[in-house]
Amino acid sequence: MGSAMVRGSAWLCAAGAALVLTGCASGAAETGTWELRSTPSPQSTEVALVVSRLECAGGVTGEVLSPVVRIEDERVVIETPVADNGSDDGECPGNDAVPVTVRLAEPLGDRALVDGACLDGEAAGLTMCDQPERWRPE
Repeated sequence: MGSAMVRGSAWLCAAGAALVLTGCASGAAETGTWELRSTPSPQSTEVALVVSRLECAGGVTGEVLSPVVRIEDERVVIETPVADNGSDDGECPGNDAVPVTVRLAEPLGDRALVDGACLDGEAAGLTMCDQPERWRPE
């Protein structure tokens, strides 16, 4: 297991429900959006999330691929792609939430946490992305 924790405009790839650091995922990916599983603090170097597949999938999010993290001066942007489920015709009862823990290269500090899927792409402008900023320190 290796890690690539980088600050600035570089991207960090991390994955795992239990916390596994890996290289960036390759292959087909679909959009996942996330919510916080627990409230972080400015001292946090890990962020506990739950990820849901954006596309209709009969209630199943499936495998969460390596989250992609970009640490900027004002915010930390996290994208949570999910594996292609091989189907475009799932029913839409709402997909389950898969727990994922993301390790950061440094403490959150005074930066906001933002769901990168809500900034652009197919999730931007949808109800679950009305507030792409998921947390900001007080």
